Amino acid sequence: MTACIVGWAHTPFGKHDAETVESLITRVAREALEHAGVAARDIDQVYLGHFNAGFSPQDFTAALVLQADENFRFKPATRVENACATGSAAVHQALNSIEAKAARIVLVVGVEQMTKTPPAQIGENLLRASYLPEDGQTPAGFAGVFGKIAGAYFQ
Repeated sequence: MTACIVGWAHTPFGKHDAETVESLITRVAREALEHAGVAARDIDQVYLGHFNAGFSPQDFTAALVLQADENFRFKPATRVENACATGSAAVHQALNSIEAKAARIVLVVGVEQMTKTPPAQIGENLLRASYLPEDGQTPAGFAGVFGKIAGAYFQ
């Protein structure tokens, strides 16, 4: 079976002070279903890509997708987290489900909301995506980790 993307949606990048992680998820899920011409009742599985690391007090976010439509009730929903590759990891999980014939139609949603977090804490939260025994004390935090990688690459 060949999988394909039949619909999509996204919010504009930027500050959304009036939005929450939940409202961003439900808004995009509804819009993606509408764009695809697929009803929530026809979705077999849901994957949510969300690197939280302290950006949201709501840790279990996979279930928030279910708030988009009552027909998502009892649908399996799984949160995928893989640092900077969280979104693509969620897509890969959906592909795996389709290829394994565990699902025919899968909804993948990704969400991040960093703008409600103070800048110093953003760097601290992002640093959690590194290997802390090696990178936890890197000057300049997460940006410093990328500087270290670039420095090693160009030597």
